[in-house]
Amino acid sequence: MDADKQRRIVDASLLRATVDQFVERSMHPAADIRQFEKLALGLIDIIDSETVARVALPLCFHSETPPSIFARLFEKGGAAAALAFQFAPKLARRDMMAAAEQGPAQFAAAIARRRDLDRETMLALATRSEGEVLRALAGNLSAHLDSASRRALVMAARDDLALARMLLNRDDLDLDPEPLFLAASRLERMAIVLNAAREILASGATEAPLRADVDFVAKMEAAARRFDRGAMAVLLSEALECRKDRARAIVVDHLGEAFALALNAIGVPLEAATRILFSASPSSGQNADVVRALIGLIRSTPQRAASRIVGAVTGAARSECESSRRPMREDTGGSTWRRTASQLPRPLRKLDQSA
Repeated sequence: MDADKQRRIVDASLLRATVDQFVERSMHPAADIRQFEKLALGLIDIIDSETVARVALPLCFHSETPPSIFARLFEKGGAAAALAFQFAPKLARRDMMAAAEQGPAQFAAAIARRRDLDRETMLALATRSEGEVLRALAGNLSAHLDSASRRALVMAARDDLALARMLLNRDDLDLDPEPLFLAASRLERMAIVLNAAREILASGATEAPLRADVDFVAKMEAAARRFDRGAMAVLLSEALECRKDRARAIVVDHLGEAFALALNAIGVPLEAATRILFSASPSSGQNADVVRALIGLIRSTPQRAASRIVGAVTGAARSECESSRRPMREDTGGSTWRRTASQLPRPLRKLDQSA
């Protein structure tokens, strides 16, 4: 072992011993704290950031840890700075905002886990593009997300099913679940569809139903018979005027409701939709009951409700007008769609749990 590596091991061991000795006692004389501070700061300067973060973690939970320790961890960068962002008791707001807006994703994710986030910092985090940051914020149950932050997270979750599932799991948030449809369970999907149908019917608006182009239907049937999901996604993307990756996510949805709703929204005739769904199923014989349920979903869902849900999932431009006309909701102690799910018959809830 070379001398440099041996020295690093010795320095790390000395810092670990120093930290362990300090955290063993809940209170220290002022002289002991000053001595610990001087020794710890010197060792932090010469040890790599990853090792410092591992060794210094217990200091984050000790009430007498000197503030200078957190400041030095922040200056250290890397994992040490992320640790300081997450646990420093009085981190300057300007530092939090800097990490939330443009700092490395590791720093921003650490900020997102803090308990003292203000509205501006949460919004800055929610509008970042890194999944690591967004999932950290969604998983922070201490973060009371306002409507702007919720909307930003929901829109990002259309392309991140893990993030979408985290948002759906948070009972404390009154959010629009329609963009999260692909991450929802069967029971949640049923509640989302029922809620959308009720709102559409209650609005009293009547419009002539859309009818799919005959050529489109023929091409979709042919692609389904070949089990060519790539071609199906391209056709769906063109018909819905949405991104191809989002159209493909609908086509490959394992429960099938999203694809059934998309066929409804486009105006594919019921007979053709039945053939497409049977052909697109990898084992049509075994899934006959599932396909019949999907046909029932098409029959029972108003086309405008189907279009609204599919538009929310895909972000299709032609569906944004419909979404923008819907009233914005603030926290009301529980979403309407969640109440709808709780009111569904018990056998349906059991079916959902087994899905």
